[in-house]
Amino acid sequence: MARYSCVGILILCLVGAPGCQTAPEEEEKAIWEGVRIADLAPPPHDRLPRPRFLATVTIEVRALDLPADNIERLDDVWSILSANPIRMTSYNAFTENCFRIRYGRMDVWEQVQQMLSDAGAQGTSRTLLAVTDNDITDLPITNVPVGRRIAFVGTNLSKESVDVGPGILALRLRSEQIPWARGARKIIAYPVHTVSVAHTIPELAARARQREFYFAPAAFALQMAPGDFVLLAPDEYTGDRASLGGLFFNRPEGTMFFDPDKPKPPEHKPAVRVYILMCTRIGD
Repeated sequence: MARYSCVGILILCLVGAPGCQTAPEEEEKAIWEGVRIADLAPPPHDRLPRPRFLATVTIEVRALDLPADNIERLDDVWSILSANPIRMTSYNAFTENCFRIRYGRMDVWEQVQQMLSDAGAQGTSRTLLAVTDNDITDLPITNVPVGRRIAFVGTNLSKESVDVGPGILALRLRSEQIPWARGARKIIAYPVHTVSVAHTIPELAARARQREFYFAPAAFALQMAPGDFVLLAPDEYTGDRASLGGLFFNRPEGTMFFDPDKPKPPEHKPAVRVYILMCTRIGD
């Protein structure tokens, strides 16, 4: 099948999120008025913007494995979180790709942790990412050891696929300054198939990025300040590893689950990966 070209991320600009500073109405209109689609798309591979600031957003990423047969237990977690601050290229395409995301603040953090623990979720890793203003940072999700075809749902809800070579499926993060909101940043994130780049030579790195593929239908953006977090998880468990959502979340090979508070022996079960992205610091 022919390789489909990515149309770019058509992320709508954010309104004030709970827990973050908001701009005066007339100033907000002036900032975002007349924004072009090209301004919000990923930059061309050979013209990635150079960082103009040393300010960084520190994001702590926690990855947890949840027994696949307990995925409905996430409904209780979704109910105490909010979808309002989050913007997507297409809500329908986002969910059709089996992605689901919600926003929360520290006042519900302990409750979210307890609910995930009660559902059987186990922590697998904790990563600190430094996302520099006007630059990109990748969170590796899963290794793609050989070339393959990845199926996904496009922004127009059509069934599409892309042939990729060996590489990594990652969640790419971008941070952008908000002129009227000191201490907050706009965070843009989108899945991307990329290759491991060990080159420090810009020309070689740019050439490697020409083989990247952006999955715009699964992109999202929101305004974040320290204490804000998002929960990113699958909408359901299908067990497949051929689709974008399956590669991103599904662990059909299983995980060993053990509850020290129960007498049951450890069980090896199919699992889904759940991600929590928390803004811990913004260095202006």
